[in-house]
Amino acid sequence: MPKIPATLIIDDGACFNLMHWLHIEEAQPLQIPPAFTQRFADLCQRYGVKGKYSVPPMPSGAGRIDERLSYVPAEVLDTFLRVVRDEIAPSFDITPEILTHQAALDLASGRLLHLYEDEWFRTATVAQMTDYLSLSFRILRNVGLNPTGVTSPWDTGIHQEPQYAEAIARAYYRVTRRTFCWYFLHCLGGSAPRHPWVSWQDPQRKLTVVSVPALTDDAFWNTQTQSTEAASRQVALDNVDQLLTRDGRQGRLRELYDGGFPLIILTHWQSLFSRGWATGLDGLGETFARIQRTFGDNVKWMRFGDLARTALRPVPSTPRSNRD
Repeated sequence: MPKIPATLIIDDGACFNLMHWLHIEEAQPLQIPPAFTQRFADLCQRYGVKGKYSVPPMPSGAGRIDERLSYVPAEVLDTFLRVVRDEIAPSFDITPEILTHQAALDLASGRLLHLYEDEWFRTATVAQMTDYLSLSFRILRNVGLNPTGVTSPWDTGIHQEPQYAEAIARAYYRVTRRTFCWYFLHCLGGSAPRHPWVSWQDPQRKLTVVSVPALTDDAFWNTQTQSTEAASRQVALDNVDQLLTRDGRQGRLRELYDGGFPLIILTHWQSLFSRGWATGLDGLGETFARIQRTFGDNVKWMRFGDLARTALRPVPSTPRSNRD
């Protein structure tokens, strides 16, 4: 019987904490030290984990990562990018999380708008979205990160998804001359799971775009909203059970495995950083250990782009036995 694919989604990867600007009432720390990024990379290498890692090219509008960022020393940015290039990218597909993940950028003036990207994309034309996405791809390539897809901040693009998918394809082809691309937009952690699906195609130019959904919720999101490290650590450990219990018999990952669906696990960079306590990262490590102990060689970790390509071939229809 074929192995069940597994992949890890990391959103909001940056050398500072995007939650610092989004939730100023929580006094979230700003910088995420390079040692944390290295620790994440080491953990994934230990368990052979692969997936998708997004990097906003202009995080929170604080500057371009191919130039300089406000509030962040140049050496911190440089070290972050080096670890992503050398330690994370070999196992993770890299994507832009559009441009800023917050205020939309006016391309003509170079100024931030009083409008978030998800709102701007509601009414943008295909041509406007194509230009916007092209810049996000170019910035990542300028720092040696070769994107293979797109990550949507919040529900960016969902209100005119066919046009959004077309813009992704055209922007990606414009910058890379590649005809296959994918995006992450849909979160189905509390819904019926789906395999990746072809979202848009241009048969004439042979352009194909695939949508790959998350099939779990972010089990570690609330580690960053606790007032003490002890409380944050308890939340992390409790929520691992939502993904997979210690005995491996229950949890969302057990359901996905038994149903023959890929284990597409969602979390966020700030969820793992957990206000500097890294309790979410510890919880993620426990999740990896349980997956390995429960499923062993019956699970195959895959890069996100490789999983996206499974949408181009028939999906197995036979669920796996609970005994597997």
